[in-house]
Amino acid sequence: MAPPRSKQTGRNSTTIVIIVAAVVLVVVAVVWGLALGGSGQGAPKAKVTTKAVTVGLVSMNGQRTQVAVSGKPVTVVEFFAVWCPYCAYDARWVMPEFAAKVEKAGGRIFAVDASQQLGQAVPGPDGHPEQGIEGSHLQPPAGQEESMSLQAIAHYKATFHLPFPLYYDEGLTYATAVGLQGYPSFLFYNAKGKAVGGIEGWQTEAQLWQAYQQAAKK
Repeated sequence: MAPPRSKQTGRNSTTIVIIVAAVVLVVVAVVWGLALGGSGQGAPKAKVTTKAVTVGLVSMNGQRTQVAVSGKPVTVVEFFAVWCPYCAYDARWVMPEFAAKVEKAGGRIFAVDASQQLGQAVPGPDGHPEQGIEGSHLQPPAGQEESMSLQAIAHYKATFHLPFPLYYDEGLTYATAVGLQGYPSFLFYNAKGKAVGGIEGWQTEAQLWQAYQQAAKK
């Protein structure tokens, strides 16, 4: 018959078993954590991806580019014409402040020259858009529509100190696709690139901001 173990020996054995069990648990936990993505905070969060919905436009340096209308809480697109006095009014008195609010809210804004006619408009004084002076509606010579329009856009942007990108709509492709009917017009896209709102005509900053907030809920 085997001699009885001492109480001290029994305690040591129990301690060893506890330590081994703890090590095994730690190893299992580490392996499980790695299987879940190596995060120590449980299962990894699902990655939310938004399809990059874009429109083809021409940038002010003449480059064909795809401009995103998705991926932001709201993307605001203004359609304007350089000869339009109401566009010039919004550009002078409304758009810089509105653009700052859009940027602060995490949104995106850009403008599209959706007319091939030229002639810089003059905005009316603050509060009086009807007192603006319409541009000449000059039609560029054949073959020079793009180059002259880009020059007019650059002048328009500099005149009104617009803080957001302006683009040229080659062949009015984008304007035709969205059914543009007048200037200025504003289109609002949600994060998935779906058009969720639109308004036509000159607007106050409060009206544009209200439309932005409504779009952000859709």
